[in-house]
Amino acid sequence: MSSKPPAAPSVTSAVDFSALDPASLPPVLVEHARLVWADRVRTEYQSIQVVGRFLIEALAAGEPLDVTQRVSETIEEEIRHAALCQQMCAALGGKVPTPKEVAAPLDDLHEVPVEERVLATAISLFLVAETFSVGYLEDLWARASHPVTKAVLEAIVGDEAEHEAFGPELVERKLREAPAAKRAGWKTFTQRLVRAHLDRAEKSLAQVPAEARVLARWPEEERAVLGLLGKERLALLCQRTYAERLEPTLVRLGLG
Repeated sequence: MSSKPPAAPSVTSAVDFSALDPASLPPVLVEHARLVWADRVRTEYQSIQVVGRFLIEALAAGEPLDVTQRVSETIEEEIRHAALCQQMCAALGGKVPTPKEVAAPLDDLHEVPVEERVLATAISLFLVAETFSVGYLEDLWARASHPVTKAVLEAIVGDEAEHEAFGPELVERKLREAPAAKRAGWKTFTQRLVRAHLDRAEKSLAQVPAEARVLARWPEEERAVLGLLGKERLALLCQRTYAERLEPTLVRLGLG
């Protein structure tokens, strides 16, 4: 795989979206891309919500200022990602979701101790979700053949790779501070999250014979033009990311 791209420097995008001409691409592909990038607006916006709440919880829990700073930077990065996805939607000629359309109600967690909320989010978002996300995005970025798609994915994956590094460090410290009696519970919590990803992947591959369960059999050159993944390649990337990146980290942290 190609080397990782650098993190994007600012919220303002330098991507020349005028270089993307939907009329020059297969209509079915463009229509699919409009739906996918619109959904990415939703997921990125909801990530802003979750990380925003996490910042408040980290402050309430008295987390070190370097954690506060890193989480604040993450919020800025997620805002940039949402804006890039909006711009990609517009460049594709699709309907651009507004924040009001994609905002989700946050769960009421007031009865959960703030320390537990911090660790739960550190595991679910910064450890598990970000690791899988980086695995998918790096694959898309490495294979993207359109310069606009390449630039957008480069801006996003550069930030996400930093999130991935932040998660294990934070989780490791929080687990050291957690009572020994509760660590088994956190292991169960983590494995339940991971199992949901792996079960979805296995379901997508249920009809795929063993000899076809390799990424080379699902090159998806056309989809890669606009940063899309078919369900089979996505499932195989999920399994690869777990085996190569997430599982070793979980074992090291005592969560595997």
